[in-house]
Amino acid sequence: MLDNKGFDLWAREYDKSVEKSSNEYPFDGYYDVLNYIYNSIINKESKKILDVGFGTGLLTSKLYEDGAKIFGIDFSQAMIDIAKEKMPDGLFIQSDFNLGIPSELAHEKFDYIISSYAIHHLNNDKKVEFISKLKDLLSEDGKIIIADVAFKTEGNLIECKSKNLNKWDEDEIYMIEEKIIPSLYKNNVNAKYTQISSCAGVLEVD
Repeated sequence: MLDNKGFDLWAREYDKSVEKSSNEYPFDGYYDVLNYIYNSIINKESKKILDVGFGTGLLTSKLYEDGAKIFGIDFSQAMIDIAKEKMPDGLFIQSDFNLGIPSELAHEKFDYIISSYAIHHLNNDKKVEFISKLKDLLSEDGKIIIADVAFKTEGNLIECKSKNLNKWDEDEIYMIEEKIIPSLYKNNVNAKYTQISSCAGVLEVD
């Protein structure tokens, strides 16, 4: 797993590296995932958005161009610098979401909270805890949309791992629908999951 310094070094080449591997693990369906999130938001009038682990801002920069007010959390300063070039009026906070929600956001309310290819840094229990806390930042009709390397079942994950042993990252903890949906429900969080590709899915909470 890359730390913040690793992502700093990767920042300038990140978008290119994703594009090169967008039809295989771990980025199979990457652009379909981003389109799913974008199309879930674009036609809504209210668009104050928090992007958690936004990286270089590939998705949020498009929403920014469409008039959304963008807030973001990322632990890489280099990623933030690139995102600010694309979104000069965005508000970006350097913070590790493993440590929870930054105090600067405690009194904010968002129409959408989105995250793409970031939450795999949290184990299942921490994912549930973090999502529960994010829900407190939603406006009355707000929605959380989380996309990542993800699978419907443990069996699907094992199958993908067996096909990609040379690339598999044991440090990353991928969402599994049959685990995270019941865990969220026990914490009074209703969610739905959609599989997008062989190794990517979207979790939605409102």
